[in-house]
Amino acid sequence: MLTQREVHYVDIIPRDLECVMVADIGGTNSNFGFFSIKPYTHGFESTILTSIHIKSQQITDFPTAVEDILNYVKKTYGMTIKRSCFAAAGVVSENHDYCKPTNLNFIIDSKQIMAKTGLTCAVIVNDFEVIGHGLHKLPSKSLIQVHHGTQRPRANRAIIGAGTGLGKCMLMWDNELSRYLPHASEGGHADFPAQNQIELDLIDFIKTINKNQCNVSWEDMLSGNGIEHMYLFFKQRNSHVAASPQLKNGLPPDEVFRSRNLDEHSKNSFQLYAQIYARCAKDFALDALALGGIYIAGGIASKNLPLFEQPSFLNEFESCGKQQALLKQVPIFVITDYDVSLYGAVEYMILEGLCG
Repeated sequence: MLTQREVHYVDIIPRDLECVMVADIGGTNSNFGFFSIKPYTHGFESTILTSIHIKSQQITDFPTAVEDILNYVKKTYGMTIKRSCFAAAGVVSENHDYCKPTNLNFIIDSKQIMAKTGLTCAVIVNDFEVIGHGLHKLPSKSLIQVHHGTQRPRANRAIIGAGTGLGKCMLMWDNELSRYLPHASEGGHADFPAQNQIELDLIDFIKTINKNQCNVSWEDMLSGNGIEHMYLFFKQRNSHVAASPQLKNGLPPDEVFRSRNLDEHSKNSFQLYAQIYARCAKDFALDALALGGIYIAGGIASKNLPLFEQPSFLNEFESCGKQQALLKQVPIFVITDYDVSLYGAVEYMILEGLCG
């Protein structure tokens, strides 16, 4: 059995319910949520009962991991699970039955999962696409506004979020359905555009330390590995040590940000990271014409709200000569509820009429 952490959302979990299982399979954490679904006059009401969290790197065979979790909730709560949805970072097949997660070594195949577990329905969707479905389920306290603009009704929205990787999603209003439709993106893998000598030097450093012949992407800069690389970059730059693939002695990403007021390398990393994140958000706001707002998701954002409130982030976001006035109108919200993907996966199943 995989090492797991469980979170309860209700005081008492009713026994012997038929529930829906949804999962957010990330590069670091895999989170499984269990929802009761009740019909009412105008649709369905979903309630999360419990969630199980495991480290993704523990997983070697995904169907077996799902089977273990299903056996646990069956034994513990008497739950019957027949329907499921798996959100993953990566390109999903046309039939929503296959995905190779970008930063993991296993595949997610719905046919294999159903054959192993007895589930009668298993669908797969992009992880940031389900965040788009989950936005309207969040209470206002879970959306912290860090850039005050004027949110235009029914205008395009954009979601961006860094963690193990960098995800993006666009939301466009559909008049016929009277709701936003999320559209997945792989824009996190687009080339990072350096704007000054420090950033050019950082690109060379990342290529050297990773023995990387490819172009450095936004994800290379803004993921957890990107934070570690920034710290090592400033450490070697300030000590005049030549970069090499053997250069380690860095700090974990969380520790880099926590020590920003104590350590010069951490301070420099924090400020540069904020500027690059703001530029990525700015470019996406312009690409999507996101006058409905930019929403920042992911574990790095939810744990580091001050990152997006400091002048270096806000000034960089508005730094665009011809469209500065437009960018001043774009509100930016940080999503602080990490379970938004679980809420969104259930909404996706309901709204799309999947699994009956």
